Amino acid sequence: MDWSYKIRLRNLQMLVRLCELGNMSQVAQEFNVTQPALSKWVKEFEGNVGAPLFQRHARGLTPLPLALELARQAKGIVGRLDRARAVVDYMKGPTEGQVAVGVSPMVAIALLPGVLRDFHRLHPKVFVHIREDTLDHLNSKLLSGELDLVIGRIEEGQAPPDLTHEKLCDTPLCLAVCRSHPLAGTKNVTWAQALSYPWMAPPPGSPFRNLMELTLESMNLGKPNVLVESAYIHTNAVLLEGTDLIAPMSRATAWCIQGAALEVLDLFIPYQGSVSLLWRLEDQGERLIQDFMDCARRQSVNMVV
Repeated sequence: MDWSYKIRLRNLQMLVRLCELGNMSQVAQEFNVTQPALSKWVKEFEGNVGAPLFQRHARGLTPLPLALELARQAKGIVGRLDRARAVVDYMKGPTEGQVAVGVSPMVAIALLPGVLRDFHRLHPKVFVHIREDTLDHLNSKLLSGELDLVIGRIEEGQAPPDLTHEKLCDTPLCLAVCRSHPLAGTKNVTWAQALSYPWMAPPPGSPFRNLMELTLESMNLGKPNVLVESAYIHTNAVLLEGTDLIAPMSRATAWCIQGAALEVLDLFIPYQGSVSLLWRLEDQGERLIQDFMDCARRQSVNMVV
């Protein structure tokens, strides 16, 4: 009999934790089994698979590439089952389905409201779960099955290889300040002027931070004096008020939160970002996911400002 017919959900969960912790005794304690019993199961599983999964050493276990791939697949299975339980609970009530969507902070402000209105007109009884986070966290949840779709900023060559992606639109960049900032209302602001003030920027490694640094590097400019790091646009809008801070953001975002007394500096930025859809290939054609993506495609036309 094929090994996949013998494995249980609990076995998959133990495999994931063994790869994460590399410690047999910790995993045994976590799953309330004896260490010899867990060790016996691992040996039996390796025998069923027909290949070693871990390298044993005095400090514990090191997962081999096959174990890491099985653990990655296992996370997706466990995540899907967790979602299935939630869907069953929701559909015992008046709902007629569920879709879970992850969005970056910029998308949550500039694109999501219109998408939700459009989708709700199509499916007024479908439960929509929204998770706002940075793209690295969202992508891991998409791969594990906790999310059906992610909408966020990715740059060329940065899409995870295990996910399908589609560019929705470009998002021109800008520098925003509060209306009491010394540069507010100044015509033809120079980069020297902008870099003479402290900045508020997303964390290092984030797509927007990378794009900002690429922009400055392309013009042979130095790095800004970043005094505040924040990935959350609403937080940034509030923190800018009454300060000399400058915050890079998309023009679509700045336009959407003008009520927070923001002003865009009169400064040309040669690079621009983009917003993309990301989903798992196996979900291609799922009706609710497809409809949500179609709504995002239609609404993205209005994001270019």
